[in-house]
Amino acid sequence: MGAFSADWLSLRARFDTAARAQVLEDRLARFAATRLSGSGRALQVVDLGAGSGNNHRHLSPRLPVRQHWTLVDGDEDLLRTAPQTTDLSRRHADLAIDLEAAIPDAADVVTASALIDLVSREWLVRLVRRVEEIDAALLVVLTYDGRIRWSDEDAEDAWVRDLVNMHQRGEKGFGPALGPDAPRALQDLAGPGLATLSSDWKIGTADKDMRGALVDGWAAAAAEIAPDDGARISAWAERRRQIESGLVVGHADQLMLPVL
Repeated sequence: MGAFSADWLSLRARFDTAARAQVLEDRLARFAATRLSGSGRALQVVDLGAGSGNNHRHLSPRLPVRQHWTLVDGDEDLLRTAPQTTDLSRRHADLAIDLEAAIPDAADVVTASALIDLVSREWLVRLVRRVEEIDAALLVVLTYDGRIRWSDEDAEDAWVRDLVNMHQRGEKGFGPALGPDAPRALQDLAGPGLATLSSDWKIGTADKDMRGALVDGWAAAAAEIAPDDGARISAWAERRRQIESGLVVGHADQLMLPVL
């Protein structure tokens, strides 16, 4: 579905904003205020897989402290489209290799949006270890969890969803991806100190562009897994494009705070 294109990031931004778990953002805001109390310095935030900066645009106004963000991504073109502000730095890095170096010792908050379903369990272990090592907070948002529910049912919906979820577990540049298993994997690694809340996309019957982009992306992913079933997948996609259905796409937001 063009997951790394600027057009896709722009299209999904409205649904991301509506989906986010505000309760976790409020907890992070309280942590930030306590962390900086009396220090006179800026909160140091590292955004992994930052893309064009949507996570920064959403979250920075919701943290009631002075901040400095470092946006880290492997796509220099996307990073160039991020906001041009004095409280923001950009860093081009291959996160598959340079994860630890991308998170400096001085970081107070590490955050990532729509990232950890693309990574391997081994990579996620490295992330949790590094965050705990520097005593930072971790906010991971909009992680796909495998749920796709349409407002009306098609006989092929579950079959296509299962193919999509198989595709999500394929290689995405970080080793075998966790895909829809990512929220549970992070919960297992971080333990009871991790808070998890749903942050589902809710796509209405009038949201034709978003629905079409999802159907196109899911059909392409399904066809990669089941190339011999291309005609069957195309027929499903054509039906889904023509019917004004609503749908819910399951995501999770997760927050881990250090002990202050």
